[in-house]
Amino acid sequence: MTPDPSAATTWFATARPVDRLEAEICFLIQPRFYFGPDRPAVPADLQRLTVPLSPPDVPRAVPSKVRTSEAVGHEAQLLAYYEQIVRLAREHRLPFNAIRHCFWLRFWLWNEAQDIRVSFPWYDSFSEIDRFMTAVSDGRSGLLDHDLDQGWEMEVHGDGDRLFIREGDPDGDEAHLAISVPRDALVQVLTALRARAVQVIGRLSDGLGADVWTSYVKGEPAFRVSPG
Repeated sequence: MTPDPSAATTWFATARPVDRLEAEICFLIQPRFYFGPDRPAVPADLQRLTVPLSPPDVPRAVPSKVRTSEAVGHEAQLLAYYEQIVRLAREHRLPFNAIRHCFWLRFWLWNEAQDIRVSFPWYDSFSEIDRFMTAVSDGRSGLLDHDLDQGWEMEVHGDGDRLFIREGDPDGDEAHLAISVPRDALVQVLTALRARAVQVIGRLSDGLGADVWTSYVKGEPAFRVSPG
């Protein structure tokens, strides 16, 4: 359900001013590869039926994630990480649906100094993230973006030179987060992020023979990966 525009300004006045938001798109790094059935016979199989993965040789602040800013110039190392996943899937005759989570992305908006973190728990592909970035970059006033899914809701409004962002539970009465941020500064950050993400995803896709990051993949990708 689209938020009532007449009620939007009721929370604008109490939105917390934020000087600046940083933004990143992250490639998720798995420590192990599970090759068992979708429904293991016993919970212990989730650990027993695994092999360790070699993490990408990319300097990173968070071991489980490679940011686009960390991936630029290290695309070959990140590609090698994904190639081993494809080889293992072939070895164990797993369909892409069993490994698609290995190619998920995560989107971050944050301000460390002000302890602000905007979450996007259901955005796994670049197209979902880019839809948000494109909407936020629109210079219009009023409701720019609204999305909700499984206990999460996000809305973004433009008002003059500021953007107002509210995140919460659609079934609850209170927002988890309500902030305002300078519009131009965030648009500049998102423009640079989009360029980096497109560059890295393009190089990974060229190397792997298929783009499994930009949008949801329905069939079996034609990966171009030689046996290890």
